[in-house]
Amino acid sequence: MGINKVIIYIDGGLGNQMFQFAFASIIAKKNNSKILIDNSFFDANNKDINYILRDFGLSIFNINYKVYKSSFLNNFFLKFIALEKYIEPSFDFNQKALKLKPPIYIKGYFQSHKYFYGHESYIRKIFTFPEHLIDLKNIKTLDEIQHTESISIHIRRGDYVDDKTTNKVHGTCSLEYYLESIKMITENKLKNFCIYFFSDDIDWVKENFNDLEFKKQFIDNNKDDKSWIDMFLMSKCKHNIIANSSFSFWGAWLNSNKNKQVIAPKQWFLDPDLEAQSKNLIPPTWIRI
Repeated sequence: MGINKVIIYIDGGLGNQMFQFAFASIIAKKNNSKILIDNSFFDANNKDINYILRDFGLSIFNINYKVYKSSFLNNFFLKFIALEKYIEPSFDFNQKALKLKPPIYIKGYFQSHKYFYGHESYIRKIFTFPEHLIDLKNIKTLDEIQHTESISIHIRRGDYVDDKTTNKVHGTCSLEYYLESIKMITENKLKNFCIYFFSDDIDWVKENFNDLEFKKQFIDNNKDDKSWIDMFLMSKCKHNIIANSSFSFWGAWLNSNKNKQVIAPKQWFLDPDLEAQSKNLIPPTWIRI
Protein backbone atom coordinates (compact mmCIF):
# COMPACT_ATOMS: atom_id res chain seq x y z
CA MET A 1 0.00 0.00 0.00
CA GLY A 2 1.49 3.32 -1.12
CA ILE A 3 1.80 6.23 1.27
CA ASN A 4 -0.17 8.86 -0.67
CA LYS A 5 -3.63 7.53 0.20
CA VAL A 6 -6.92 8.89 1.51
CA ILE A 7 -8.72 6.14 3.43
CA ILE A 8 -12.42 6.89 3.93
CA TYR A 9 -14.73 4.93 6.24
CA ILE A 10 -18.03 4.33 4.46
CA ASP A 11 -21.29 3.58 6.25
CA GLY A 12 -25.03 4.26 6.15
CA GLY A 13 -27.33 4.29 3.14
CA LEU A 14 -26.49 5.36 -0.40
CA GLY A 15 -26.93 9.09 0.26
CA ASN A 16 -24.59 9.01 3.26
CA GLN A 17 -22.05 6.99 1.30
CA MET A 18 -22.09 9.58 -1.49
CA PHE A 19 -21.40 12.46 0.92
CA GLN A 20 -18.47 10.53 2.40
CA PHE A 21 -16.99 9.59 -0.96
CA ALA A 22 -17.50 13.11 -2.33
CA PHE A 23 -15.50 14.56 0.57
CA ALA A 24 -12.73 11.99 0.16
CA SER A 25 -12.66 12.71 -3.58
CA ILE A 26 -12.05 16.41 -3.00
CA ILE A 27 -9.22 15.71 -0.54
CA ALA A 28 -7.71 13.21 -2.98
CA LYS A 29 -8.06 15.60 -5.92
CA LYS A 30 -6.37 18.45 -4.06
CA ASN A 31 -3.44 16.23 -3.12
CA ASN A 32 -3.21 14.12 -6.28
CA SER A 33 -3.74 10.99 -4.21
CA LYS A 34 -5.71 7.75 -4.41
CA ILE A 35 -8.75 6.69 -2.41
CA LEU A 36 -9.06 3.57 -0.31
CA ILE A 37 -12.50 2.63 0.99
CA ASP A 38 -12.93 1.03 4.39
CA ASN A 39 -16.25 -0.80 3.97
CA SER A 40 -15.94 -2.94 7.10
CA PHE A 41 -19.23 -1.42 8.34
CA PHE A 42 -21.10 -3.57 5.88
CA ASP A 43 -19.43 -6.75 7.16
CA ALA A 44 -20.49 -5.89 10.73
CA ASN A 45 -23.85 -4.68 9.48
CA ASN A 46 -24.75 -8.13 8.23
CA LYS A 47 -23.89 -9.81 11.54
CA ASP A 48 -25.19 -7.45 14.22
CA ILE A 49 -28.97 -7.35 14.70
CA ASN A 50 -28.68 -3.88 16.26
CA TYR A 51 -27.82 -2.36 12.89
CA ILE A 52 -30.37 -1.20 10.34
CA LEU A 53 -29.39 -3.35 7.39
CA ARG A 54 -27.53 -1.42 4.69
CA ASP A 55 -25.70 -2.38 1.54
CA PHE A 56 -22.57 -0.91 0.01
CA GLY A 57 -24.03 1.12 -2.84
CA LEU A 58 -21.13 3.04 -4.40
CA SER A 59 -20.29 0.17 -6.75
CA ILE A 60 -23.07 1.32 -9.09
CA PHE A 61 -20.91 4.30 -10.06
CA ASN A 62 -17.92 4.09 -12.36
CA ILE A 63 -15.49 5.36 -9.74
CA ASN A 64 -11.85 4.60 -9.16
CA TYR A 65 -11.12 3.20 -5.72
CA LYS A 66 -9.65 0.25 -3.91
CA VAL A 67 -10.96 -1.42 -0.78
CA TYR A 68 -8.93 -1.07 2.39
CA LYS A 69 -8.97 -4.23 4.47
CA SER A 70 -7.75 -4.15 8.04
CA SER A 71 -4.99 -6.68 8.58
CA PHE A 72 -1.93 -7.12 10.74
CA LEU A 73 0.37 -6.02 7.90
CA ASN A 74 -1.76 -3.02 6.97
CA ASN A 75 -2.09 -1.90 10.59
CA PHE A 76 1.66 -2.28 11.11
CA PHE A 77 2.34 -0.28 7.94
CA LEU A 78 -0.05 2.49 8.95
CA LYS A 79 1.62 2.81 12.35
CA PHE A 80 5.01 2.87 10.64
CA ILE A 81 4.07 5.82 8.42
CA ALA A 82 2.35 7.65 11.31
CA LEU A 83 -1.02 7.73 9.61
CA GLU A 84 -3.15 10.64 10.79
CA LYS A 85 -6.72 9.80 11.77
CA TYR A 86 -9.43 12.43 11.32
CA ILE A 87 -12.78 11.93 13.03
CA GLU A 88 -15.35 14.59 12.13
CA PRO A 89 -15.80 16.57 15.38
CA SER A 90 -19.36 17.73 14.66
CA PHE A 91 -21.99 17.53 11.95
CA ASP A 92 -21.48 21.14 10.85
CA PHE A 93 -19.31 22.20 7.92
CA ASN A 94 -15.66 22.58 8.90
CA GLN A 95 -13.49 24.60 6.51
CA LYS A 96 -10.31 23.24 8.11
CA ALA A 97 -11.23 19.69 7.07
CA LEU A 98 -10.63 20.64 3.45
CA LYS A 99 -6.95 21.17 4.30
CA LEU A 100 -6.38 17.54 5.34
CA LYS A 101 -3.33 15.88 3.81
CA PRO A 102 -2.66 12.22 3.02
CA PRO A 103 -1.80 9.72 4.24
CA ILE A 104 -4.93 9.97 6.35
CA TYR A 105 -7.81 7.87 7.64
CA ILE A 106 -11.12 9.77 7.63
CA LYS A 107 -14.38 9.01 9.40
CA GLY A 108 -17.50 11.18 9.44
CA TYR A 109 -20.60 12.21 7.51
CA PHE A 110 -19.44 15.44 5.80
CA GLN A 111 -22.98 16.43 4.91
CA SER A 112 -22.65 19.90 3.46
CA HIS A 113 -22.72 21.14 -0.12
CA LYS A 114 -19.81 23.40 0.85
CA TYR A 115 -17.35 20.49 0.92
CA PHE A 116 -17.57 20.23 -2.87
CA TYR A 117 -18.50 23.82 -3.72
CA GLY A 118 -16.57 24.81 -6.83
CA HIS A 119 -16.07 21.17 -7.79
CA GLU A 120 -19.64 20.47 -8.91
CA SER A 121 -18.75 19.16 -12.38
CA TYR A 122 -16.13 16.85 -10.90
CA ILE A 123 -18.58 15.37 -8.38
CA ARG A 124 -21.34 15.03 -10.98
CA LYS A 125 -18.97 13.08 -13.20
CA ILE A 126 -18.11 10.75 -10.30
CA PHE A 127 -21.77 10.07 -9.58
CA THR A 128 -22.78 9.09 -13.11
CA PHE A 129 -25.51 6.47 -13.05
CA PRO A 130 -25.24 3.28 -15.17
CA GLU A 131 -28.14 4.04 -17.50
CA HIS A 132 -27.47 0.88 -19.51
CA LEU A 133 -28.71 -1.15 -16.52
CA ILE A 134 -32.12 0.52 -16.42
CA ASP A 135 -35.08 -1.66 -17.41
CA LEU A 136 -37.72 -0.80 -20.01
CA LYS A 137 -40.37 0.34 -17.52
CA ASN A 138 -38.01 2.91 -16.01
CA ILE A 139 -36.80 3.98 -19.46
CA LYS A 140 -40.41 4.77 -20.34
CA THR A 141 -40.77 6.78 -17.12
CA LEU A 142 -37.52 8.60 -17.90
CA ASP A 143 -38.78 9.56 -21.34
CA GLU A 144 -41.98 10.97 -19.82
CA ILE A 145 -40.00 12.88 -17.18
CA GLN A 146 -37.79 14.47 -19.82
CA HIS A 147 -40.72 15.57 -21.98
CA THR A 148 -42.94 17.18 -19.35
CA GLU A 149 -42.71 19.83 -16.64
CA SER A 150 -41.78 17.11 -14.16
CA ILE A 151 -41.62 17.55 -10.39
CA SER A 152 -40.21 14.86 -8.13
CA ILE A 153 -41.43 14.41 -4.58
CA HIS A 154 -39.45 12.14 -2.29
CA ILE A 155 -41.17 10.96 0.87
CA ARG A 156 -38.90 9.18 3.32
CA ARG A 157 -40.61 6.96 5.85
CA GLY A 158 -39.29 3.43 6.46
CA ASP A 159 -36.79 3.51 9.33
CA TYR A 160 -37.65 7.19 9.98
CA VAL A 161 -41.02 5.88 11.21
CA ASP A 162 -40.37 2.28 12.28
CA ASP A 163 -37.05 2.62 14.14
CA LYS A 164 -37.44 4.54 17.42
CA THR A 165 -33.81 5.67 17.58
CA THR A 166 -33.81 6.90 13.98
CA ASN A 167 -37.14 8.64 14.50
CA LYS A 168 -35.78 10.58 17.49
CA VAL A 169 -32.87 11.80 15.37
CA HIS A 170 -34.63 12.61 12.10
CA GLY A 171 -38.38 12.76 12.52
CA THR A 172 -40.47 12.85 9.34
CA CYS A 173 -41.72 15.61 7.07
CA SER A 174 -45.40 16.38 7.59
CA LEU A 175 -48.15 16.02 5.03
CA GLU A 176 -48.63 19.79 5.33
CA TYR A 177 -45.00 20.36 4.27
CA TYR A 178 -45.55 18.47 1.03
CA LEU A 179 -48.89 20.12 0.27
CA GLU A 180 -47.44 23.59 0.86
CA SER A 181 -44.41 22.74 -1.29
CA ILE A 182 -46.63 21.54 -4.13
CA LYS A 183 -48.64 24.75 -3.94
CA MET A 184 -45.52 26.94 -3.93
CA ILE A 185 -43.78 25.22 -6.81
CA THR A 186 -46.84 25.04 -9.08
CA GLU A 187 -48.84 28.18 -8.31
CA ASN A 188 -48.68 30.66 -11.21
CA LYS A 189 -45.37 29.18 -12.38
CA LEU A 190 -45.74 25.78 -13.98
CA LYS A 191 -48.29 24.64 -16.53
CA ASN A 192 -49.06 21.08 -17.57
CA PHE A 193 -46.87 19.67 -14.84
CA CYS A 194 -46.72 16.09 -13.65
CA ILE A 195 -45.64 15.06 -10.17
CA TYR A 196 -43.62 11.89 -9.71
CA PHE A 197 -43.81 10.41 -6.23
CA PHE A 198 -40.89 8.38 -4.87
CA SER A 199 -40.99 6.71 -1.47
CA ASP A 200 -39.98 3.69 0.58
CA ASP A 201 -43.65 3.54 1.68
CA ILE A 202 -45.53 4.08 -1.56
CA ASP A 203 -48.78 2.66 -0.12
CA TRP A 204 -48.88 5.46 2.46
CA VAL A 205 -48.17 7.98 -0.30
CA LYS A 206 -51.01 6.68 -2.47
CA GLU A 207 -53.37 6.77 0.49
CA ASN A 208 -52.56 10.41 1.23
CA PHE A 209 -52.03 11.90 -2.25
CA ASN A 210 -54.14 9.86 -4.65
CA ASP A 211 -57.16 12.18 -4.44
CA LEU A 212 -55.25 15.35 -5.23
CA GLU A 213 -56.34 16.77 -8.57
CA PHE A 214 -53.19 16.99 -10.62
CA LYS A 215 -51.38 14.70 -13.00
CA LYS A 216 -49.22 12.31 -11.02
CA GLN A 217 -47.38 9.02 -11.06
CA PHE A 218 -46.36 6.78 -8.17
CA ILE A 219 -43.01 5.12 -8.84
CA ASP A 220 -43.15 1.83 -6.98
CA ASN A 221 -40.97 -0.61 -8.90
CA ASN A 222 -37.44 0.25 -7.72
CA LYS A 223 -36.66 -1.59 -4.51
CA ASP A 224 -33.60 -3.02 -2.78
CA ASP A 225 -30.64 -3.09 -5.22
CA LYS A 226 -32.65 -1.01 -7.72
CA SER A 227 -33.38 1.87 -5.34
CA TRP A 228 -30.64 3.95 -7.00
CA ILE A 229 -32.92 4.22 -10.04
CA ASP A 230 -35.28 6.36 -7.96
CA MET A 231 -32.43 8.78 -7.27
CA PHE A 232 -31.52 8.79 -10.96
CA LEU A 233 -35.11 9.53 -12.03
CA MET A 234 -35.43 12.28 -9.40
CA SER A 235 -32.28 13.88 -10.79
CA LYS A 236 -33.86 13.97 -14.24
CA CYS A 237 -37.01 15.78 -13.11
CA LYS A 238 -37.16 19.51 -13.84
CA HIS A 239 -37.87 20.38 -10.19
CA ASN A 240 -37.61 18.62 -6.84
CA ILE A 241 -39.41 18.57 -3.50
CA ILE A 242 -37.23 16.66 -1.08
CA ALA A 243 -37.44 15.03 2.33
CA ASN A 244 -34.97 15.45 5.20
CA SER A 245 -32.89 12.69 3.68
CA SER A 246 -29.42 12.47 2.14
CA PHE A 247 -30.93 10.25 -0.59
CA SER A 248 -33.32 13.13 -1.35
CA PHE A 249 -30.49 15.65 -1.28
CA TRP A 250 -28.53 13.88 -3.98
CA GLY A 251 -31.57 13.37 -6.19
CA ALA A 252 -32.02 17.16 -6.25
CA TRP A 253 -28.35 18.15 -6.22
CA LEU A 254 -27.58 15.97 -9.26
CA ASN A 255 -30.43 17.64 -11.16
CA SER A 256 -28.58 19.64 -13.84
CA ASN A 257 -31.57 21.79 -14.88
CA LYS A 258 -30.29 25.36 -14.60
CA ASN A 259 -33.81 26.65 -13.92
CA LYS A 260 -34.72 24.04 -11.33
CA GLN A 261 -36.69 24.86 -8.22
CA VAL A 262 -35.80 22.75 -5.20
CA ILE A 263 -37.82 22.84 -2.00
CA ALA A 264 -36.34 21.36 1.18
CA PRO A 265 -37.69 21.19 4.75
CA LYS A 266 -36.54 23.92 7.14
CA GLN A 267 -36.07 21.33 9.86
CA TRP A 268 -33.62 18.64 8.79
CA PHE A 269 -33.21 16.92 12.16
CA LEU A 270 -35.63 16.40 15.01
CA ASP A 271 -32.65 16.19 17.38
CA PRO A 272 -32.02 19.85 18.39
CA ASP A 273 -28.23 19.51 18.65
CA LEU A 274 -27.89 18.04 15.17
CA GLU A 275 -30.40 20.54 13.79
CA ALA A 276 -28.21 23.39 15.06
CA GLN A 277 -25.25 21.85 13.21
CA SER A 278 -27.05 21.41 9.86
CA LYS A 279 -27.24 25.05 8.75
CA ASN A 280 -24.65 24.53 5.99
CA LEU A 281 -26.10 21.33 4.56
CA ILE A 282 -28.45 22.78 1.93
CA PRO A 283 -27.39 25.08 -0.97
CA PRO A 284 -28.64 28.66 -0.46
CA THR A 285 -30.54 28.66 -3.77
CA TRP A 286 -32.94 25.99 -2.51
CA ILE A 287 -36.20 27.09 -0.89
CA ARG A 288 -36.76 26.05 2.72
CA ILE A 289 -40.27 25.46 4.07
